[in-house]
Amino acid sequence: MIDTHTHLYYPEFAADLNEVIARAQAAGVEKIITAAVDRATAEQCLALATRYPGVVYAAAGVHPSDVSRASEDDLLWIEAVAGDPAVVAVGEIGLDVYRGETNLVEQEAVFERMLELARRAGLPVIIHHRAAGTRTLEIVKAHGITRGVFHCFSEDAEYAKRVLDQGLCISFTGNITYKNSRLPEVARTLPLDRLLLETDAPFMAPVPYRGKRCEPVHVREVALKLAEIHSVPFDEVDHVTTAAAHGVFFAG
Repeated sequence: MIDTHTHLYYPEFAADLNEVIARAQAAGVEKIITAAVDRATAEQCLALATRYPGVVYAAAGVHPSDVSRASEDDLLWIEAVAGDPAVVAVGEIGLDVYRGETNLVEQEAVFERMLELARRAGLPVIIHHRAAGTRTLEIVKAHGITRGVFHCFSEDAEYAKRVLDQGLCISFTGNITYKNSRLPEVARTLPLDRLLLETDAPFMAPVPYRGKRCEPVHVREVALKLAEIHSVPFDEVDHVTTAAAHGVFFAG
């Protein structure tokens, strides 16, 4: 398994990250991608990739909720670091108007800049699209982006098909395990080889760990849920989603 989206630099992991990594590896998680939200966290992601070589990899970008604090120097630094071998994606990037944000023009400008960075660097993208799905996909299509993932997916099946038609993948977090979630019905309509696994740790812990700190080992619960949804063995979900993640993040 590959956990394609975590935030291992959060203080929740400061005291026991070695144990967190060991638990994940023992459960069959071979690689973990830790995604930045700004320059400072991108620096931390790179440090973690150095600390755990061959296991932890970095994504560098500016989260839409952080664009107002990003300076031109920060953006130039992120553009420069995209060439580091430990950086396997530009992200997480995108749009977010969930809380009624009014800086959508600024968000779009940084998002487009990050998409162009991904094109130049030959890197996939990790897309955040909360409450702004339609506009997010319009911008992705306008820039010709065909490699990456719409992470923590929460839209409907019709939108999911549009994402797949663009060539990108979809990943669900522990939210797919929640009672009364409509996401299992969405996931059932999607081909398994276009789905990636993620935890978004330390957030979105799956059942039966909901309310606790999420960590990469919990990606197994997401895989088990997908196995249930698609009526296939766990090992098939492991094999197919791992191959898909390799194709997105580690193909070249």
